[in-house]
Amino acid sequence: MQVITGHGVAKVMDSGHPKFETGDFVWGITGWEEYSLITTPETLFKIEHTDDVVPLHYYTGILGLAGMTAYIGFYKIGSPKKGEHVFVSAASGAVGQLVGQFAKLMGCYVVGSASTKEKVINLQLYILFQFFLAQQGIFY
Repeated sequence: MQVITGHGVAKVMDSGHPKFETGDFVWGITGWEEYSLITTPETLFKIEHTDDVVPLHYYTGILGLAGMTAYIGFYKIGSPKKGEHVFVSAASGAVGQLVGQFAKLMGCYVVGSASTKEKVINLQLYILFQFFLAQQGIFY
């Protein structure tokens, strides 16, 4: 059976690599399993600040792939200006939620789409921008 791999956070249990010590936390490509043998430690980044400064779960969200995708897509590729209109498809997803928040912080008028009324209501409570329910063609 092949182990599923992906970006994750892991605690070093034992290490022969000079860059990592037992007890360190790392972020990068890991196995989605209880214990992994990492044979390519070059793909890992040592987490310098743990829960006392930055919670570990941030490295799988805002500081992980979703955060990098949202940041680069919004600021570098989209590069909107204050007051512009921004449409976020799949606004309830990991990347879409962040893009919507970045746009609001920049002062843009934001409209997002989501697949269910429940997702729209949840996002309106926490993110506070307009939503379009894609299946029914209804604005909220």
